[in-house]
Amino acid sequence: MAYPRRPAAPAILFLVSLTAVFPSVLVVDPPGGTTTPNLPTCKNIDFGFVYTECDEDNNRWRVAVPTKDCQGGAVPAPKLAPKCGKTCEPGEYLDIENTQDCVQCMSGQYSLGGGERFETWDKLPPGFDVSVEDEKYWEDEEANCTGSYWNPVGPFVASPGDYCYSQLTYSAELKKEGYLNFTYSMASSDTFFHVQVRNEQCETVEAHDSDPKATGENKWDSIMIPLQAGHNIITWKAVGLSAYTEKRPARVFISKVIVMGLDFTSKCTACPPGTYTPSPGHSQCLPCDENTISAGGNSECKPCAETEYALRGSSQCTEKKPCSESDYYKHYDYSKCHQDPHETTVTYNWIEPTICMYGIQGAVGRPKNNKTACPNCNPGMELNSDDGSCKFCKPGQFSDGKDPCKKCPALTKPQEMMKFITWKEIPPVMKTICLSNEDDDISCGTHKGWVPAGDHIHSGENYADNVYLILTLEAQFQMVEGGYYEGQASAVAELNFAFQLDCHADCSLYFVEELENDDPQIIRTWLGATDNMQVYKHKIMTTTPRKFSWAFEKRDPEKEADASIDLRHDVARIYNITVTNVANGGAVYCAPCPEGKDKQCVTCSDGMYYSNDTKKCIPCALNTYLSANKDECIPCGPGLKNIKEKVCYSDCKFTLDDHHYDLSPLQGFHQLDTSSSFTEQGNRYFKRYNISLCGTKGELDTVCTSNRRSYAADADETLNSLLCRSTILPSSKSSDEPISTQIMSIGDVLLGISHENTLHGMIDNITKPRADGQDLKDIRFFYHSPHITSGCPAGRSTIITLRCDPNAKANGSLSFIPECRDGTCDGCNFLVLWTTEFACPSCSDKDYMEIPGECKEGSQDLTYVWKENKICVGGESLPNKGSQECVMPVWYEQMPWYAQYFIGAMVTFGLLMLVLIVCCWKRNRKLEYKYSKLIASANGELPAAETCALSEGEDEDDVVFQDGKNKGKAFFNKFRFKNGSGEKELLYAADALSMS
Repeated sequence: MAYPRRPAAPAILFLVSLTAVFPSVLVVDPPGGTTTPNLPTCKNIDFGFVYTECDEDNNRWRVAVPTKDCQGGAVPAPKLAPKCGKTCEPGEYLDIENTQDCVQCMSGQYSLGGGERFETWDKLPPGFDVSVEDEKYWEDEEANCTGSYWNPVGPFVASPGDYCYSQLTYSAELKKEGYLNFTYSMASSDTFFHVQVRNEQCETVEAHDSDPKATGENKWDSIMIPLQAGHNIITWKAVGLSAYTEKRPARVFISKVIVMGLDFTSKCTACPPGTYTPSPGHSQCLPCDENTISAGGNSECKPCAETEYALRGSSQCTEKKPCSESDYYKHYDYSKCHQDPHETTVTYNWIEPTICMYGIQGAVGRPKNNKTACPNCNPGMELNSDDGSCKFCKPGQFSDGKDPCKKCPALTKPQEMMKFITWKEIPPVMKTICLSNEDDDISCGTHKGWVPAGDHIHSGENYADNVYLILTLEAQFQMVEGGYYEGQASAVAELNFAFQLDCHADCSLYFVEELENDDPQIIRTWLGATDNMQVYKHKIMTTTPRKFSWAFEKRDPEKEADASIDLRHDVARIYNITVTNVANGGAVYCAPCPEGKDKQCVTCSDGMYYSNDTKKCIPCALNTYLSANKDECIPCGPGLKNIKEKVCYSDCKFTLDDHHYDLSPLQGFHQLDTSSSFTEQGNRYFKRYNISLCGTKGELDTVCTSNRRSYAADADETLNSLLCRSTILPSSKSSDEPISTQIMSIGDVLLGISHENTLHGMIDNITKPRADGQDLKDIRFFYHSPHITSGCPAGRSTIITLRCDPNAKANGSLSFIPECRDGTCDGCNFLVLWTTEFACPSCSDKDYMEIPGECKEGSQDLTYVWKENKICVGGESLPNKGSQECVMPVWYEQMPWYAQYFIGAMVTFGLLMLVLIVCCWKRNRKLEYKYSKLIASANGELPAAETCALSEGEDEDDVVFQDGKNKGKAFFNKFRFKNGSGEKELLYAADALSMS
């Protein structure tokens, strides 16, 4: 048996290692050895070629390796290979077997050269891996991260869309500098999406990291990141940023990944079904045209039969069915509507591509073209005399859509809005597009979006099932100040639309709002068909310019398509759209306005409203503000003021319950951070609250910044408010700027200041009262943000409780309520506790007392001291020490208080006794007088008394008097002086006298 020459040491090591891995593949018979029975002898075609590892001189060898079980035979000799690092250009491969040089791919094949492309995700391709951290990113005890992995779903790989830290990883060995390019979609920024590149030492290459921005619902974007030569570990990380809303965090979808700079490609890849390459040297395959197919690996596409059809990029033909009414559509030619006789030609066209058979039995033919009267324009618009389209009326004009625009009459002003009820064309403020995560030309066809259809606009037919059909409206609003009435924010505008979904599967209609310089937010989602037309109303709370989008999706892309269900004609229909108070629309009518000089409309100045009674502009009273409609003045909330300002505000000085408070030292910018949390990998994050307690006369002077950006040149996003919150992810390097994201307003307007825990429907039942027993009331600031989201349909609110603590000097301390993690329990209502000395009442003359000193030489010193248990701050200070003339107090003021009370009581008692004696004496004199008169008129004398006392057992009524004048008189004198005056005794005497 012949043996090859001894190869270099690296080749020997490679063969040894290969034998250990594939012991049944490489069979070498030593001299004089035996062969394994039943194995065929190796032939030249049974050997393949591989390269050895590179040595220290950057050399390597090509060696032969059996590709199947065999033994013996002539093994091709090792051959010196091209130097390590050789790569080929896209469309080429390295011919190891023959030339060991780069050769173009054949027709029907493609190659990236030194790269890989991944765009089919039926399963994870080789080199990819998924993982999830055991510890929840937001420490949500109810979250279960088991199974929260990136999931391959056919056309893309998707993140789980929850609050677990999920990762998609790909390892690549680059032979030269290259790049990573991937296409992704992320609806909103409530998911933190980060792309990290690490080298072979697992060190992060900071310059190659990226934080891709939200693309918006159903929109795709591409990111390219440079890669260094060597081992690169690429990780896509996704995690929901806030677990306090009902809305699920946005999922991240990756449809295509391209990695360039890899080692050579030893063979080309056959084109997948539905594609082809017509000539050698292609780096990607081309889709087959309509009505042509390819089974894969072809240099051309074969045409379908006349009775069959195929969409662009198809791999098989489908039999055409007889045409029906749904296979054609109306088309109005409005180009001559501005000419007499104002008629339009109606044509009926087959929907392209034509996928039905016409002219056969059972088929419905197209109606004949005809002429009809041109439809009216929408209200607020008129016919354009140049091209027959509709345009908005100029400022100061109005139209009902039937007639040309006219100037508003005197003493009226135009009411601008958008009111689309006729759909002869796409309005000038609207755009439509078809988006797909695959080739748009293949999936979207030629129509590219929504189609006007007279009395409605629909999402179009014959589109692929995996596309998004998007209709967008741009709106700008007139500058109207929003207001509050009884704590409820008043809208500056409103959007209404009527729609219907006609579908057979899990179709979806998304209504999306995207404010200027902000991420898009899904306002509402409708799933499945609707039986009847539905109407939805959306309040617009600020005048910030924005876009509204309607995105229709025929089926859930995460579910496997059911081939038995025909979705070609599934559509969403919108019948009308109305947006009020716009600045880029047209006036539908003119409303009466206040009359001024020369019969002209009057525009009142800021802070004034027009009175229909007096026909004058009247300024709002003190501490009131003008309503959003500018027709009345509304009282400010408690503790607020307003002096010719547009909004009520607080200067941090106010009076509650006869106590004055001065919080002006707390004005300015304050920060409050939540406690740090950590992921399993040690990544730290926290929430940051930026607070301006009183603002500057209602101005939004607090700023939150989001520096999440795909490239360093992108500008930061900012948000102005009184209170705002952001999520901070510090960098591992102290010199690097931390990532700030997920910014949102939690307080645009200060509604009032109160001791109570409720105001205008806002209530704080969670903050516990002070536990020190002091009779001091907390102060509560009530804020509201009118921005509506699906999780917070009433907007967001914040209550800051300020608690008096004389020991909390300066700004004191800000903290969260322990019962609500991160300051909120539901993501919509926020609570903050602020303990500070400035929350104590301001000092007044009731908080100190005057102490006079000793009287010397006619004057005495006056000293002022704070009362015991004084709890106040600022306000009035203690008066300086003074003096006054001595004032000698009267004698009773020199006695103790109890002695004064005792003397007063004794004097009062003596006076009462004196009054009683005088009264009795006067009464006795009167009775004595009556007795004297009685004696003078009596006949005879009273009998002499035998005794002056009563016998034992006798009663006064039994006393009998005897005759005797002197004795009777003496008796009565004795009786009077002994017993005092008494009416009863005199009556006894009178009775005795009469008896005598």
